[in-house]
Amino acid sequence: MINIKDLRFQILATCALLIMIGLIFIYNTSAPQAIRLERHELYFFIKQFIHVIIGFVALMAAYKIPLEFYRRFVMPIFFVTLLLLIVVFFMPGANGAKRWIYLPFVTFQPSELAKFTVVLYLAHYLDKKNDRMWDFMTGFLPATLLVGILAALIIVEPDFGTTTLIVVVAFTMFIVGGARLTHIFGIIGIVLPVLVAALLAGEYRKARLLNFLDPWQDQYGVGYQLIQSLASVGSGGFFGKGLGNSTQKLFFLPEAHTDFIYAIIAEETGLIGASIVFLIIVFLFRKNLQAALCHEDKFKRLLVFGLSFLIFVQSFVHVFVVIGLLPTKGLTLPFVSYGGSAIVVTMFFIGVILRSIDEAENQ
Repeated sequence: MINIKDLRFQILATCALLIMIGLIFIYNTSAPQAIRLERHELYFFIKQFIHVIIGFVALMAAYKIPLEFYRRFVMPIFFVTLLLLIVVFFMPGANGAKRWIYLPFVTFQPSELAKFTVVLYLAHYLDKKNDRMWDFMTGFLPATLLVGILAALIIVEPDFGTTTLIVVVAFTMFIVGGARLTHIFGIIGIVLPVLVAALLAGEYRKARLLNFLDPWQDQYGVGYQLIQSLASVGSGGFFGKGLGNSTQKLFFLPEAHTDFIYAIIAEETGLIGASIVFLIIVFLFRKNLQAALCHEDKFKRLLVFGLSFLIFVQSFVHVFVVIGLLPTKGLTLPFVSYGGSAIVVTMFFIGVILRSIDEAENQ
C-alpha cells in the first residue's frame, strides 16, 4: 500500500538533495572556467542558483494546475511547441547548431518543452484512442506521425541526443499504453535506419560514433572528450580525490559542468559517491512510478509515467556516456548539471507529478 503523504515528501526531498549535489559540483567544476572567462569564481554557481529559483516557481505553478487543464489544451500546447521549434531556425546559431530562442535577459531551448509535449500528447492520445490502438491506420500511425514531426525538427537543429531520448520515451509509452508490438517494432525498423543515417550524415557526428568504439584512434580530436572522461572516472578510484580536488576540471575535460558532470562526481567522490548519486536517481524514479500507479485514470497514469521515465532515461544516458558505454549525446544530468532550460523544465515535471499525487489522494 502506497502512503501518498510520505510519497510527496520523498519525491520533494530527493529532488532537493540532487539539486544540492548539483550546486556543489557546479561550483567545484565551473570555478576555473569562470575565472578563465574573467568572471567571479561563483559566476556559474550564482546563475544556476537563479535557475533553481525559477525552477521552483515553475514547480509551484505546475503544482497548482489541475491535470485536466493539460488534457483540455493538449493540442494548443502541441502547436505552440511546434511553432517554437520552427522559430529556432530563424535564431543565431552556436557551435554549428540552432537550438535556442534568444530573448532579453533569457535564452530558452524549445526542445526541452518538446519533451513534455510528446509525453503529454501521447498520454492523451493513448487514453482517448484506447480501443483503436490495435489498428495501425486509425490508432497507431497518426500519433507516430505527429511525434515524428517534432522529432524531425529537433534532429535538424541538430540535437541527436534529445531526438533519441524522445523516440525512446515515445515507443516505451506506446508499449505501456497498449499498442501492438508488431506495429511498434515495424516503425522502429523504419525509424532506426533514419536515425543512423542522420547520425552518419554529418562528418563530425560520424566521427564521434566511430571514435566511441575506439576513442584512441583520434585521441587529440574527436576521441579526446571521452578519453578525458574515462580518465576522470578512473582516477577517482574507490573513494575519490575529495571535494574540489578534481584535476580534469582544469580545462582537460570539456563541458565538465554540463554534459560530463558525472565524471567529476566520480573523480572527486569515487565509485562510492558516484554510485550513491546514481542510486538516488533510481530511488526518485521508483517513487515517481509509485505516483503513476496511484491513478486509475489512464491519462494521468501515462502522463506521470512518461515524465518519470523521461527523467530516468536521460540520467541513464548521461551516466553511460560518461563511462563510455554510449556515444556522446550532449545530454545533461537532470537536477545536477548546469543549465537553465533543463532545470526549469525538469522541476516543472516534478510539479506535475506532485499535483498528480494530490489528485490521487482526493480521487
